[in-house]
Amino acid sequence: MASIKYILRTIWALWVGVWFALVVLVFTPIYAIVLGVFGRKYAMQLVWINCHYLSPFLLAMGLVRYRVHGIENVDPKGTYVHVANHTTAIDILLTASAMPQPMKFLAKMEIKKMPMFGYMVQMLAIMVDRKSEESRKKSLLYMVQELKQGNSILLYPEGTRNRTDAPLKDFKDGAFRTAIMAQVPIAVQTTVGAKALNPTQGLQLSPGTVDIYWGKPIPTTGMTIDDVERLKEMVRQQMLSHLS
Repeated sequence: MASIKYILRTIWALWVGVWFALVVLVFTPIYAIVLGVFGRKYAMQLVWINCHYLSPFLLAMGLVRYRVHGIENVDPKGTYVHVANHTTAIDILLTASAMPQPMKFLAKMEIKKMPMFGYMVQMLAIMVDRKSEESRKKSLLYMVQELKQGNSILLYPEGTRNRTDAPLKDFKDGAFRTAIMAQVPIAVQTTVGAKALNPTQGLQLSPGTVDIYWGKPIPTTGMTIDDVERLKEMVRQQMLSHLS
């Protein structure tokens, strides 16, 4: 029985994967033309198409439903460093679908190697080589600049998917340093239940419902770099209050 369930979950994941590939193949050339003709000033609008339309569409094709709680806590016209927990491959779709505003996001340089999708991400994201200290510094300064221009940022503070049994991995400093340097609040998104639908082992997906919680943004006004650890703990406790 377990093997049959595994096979069905794998088939379902492949089904959604085909739709994902089709969306990327269709929209990547369109995005490239738009940015090539009109310039990068329209990048945020394209990100919003991904968040508001394409991500919900792909989740719907997988019969993955999501309930968003506390969205009223986040001002769509505000500027935030958005942070979210990260456990599954579908997190980016869930995170994007629950966003109340377009945002820039940080992507690891390795994604560039993925055919077509890597090119789409490169057009819309802030790329970082996590192995290069210089690249990390440049990406941090770029994010601060974007925030000061009024563009929100999305980061996964765990750095990569949490494949452990712990509710959260240790947080990296980047998101918190960025928020403090720009003096903007941190908006905390917590996804609950995704791992049951999209386990970290193998290529598996099943239909179901995920809950996404927004807490009250945490202000950073007056904080300094010395407050990074305190800010981390505040975010961690807010996430854990939902994960527990």
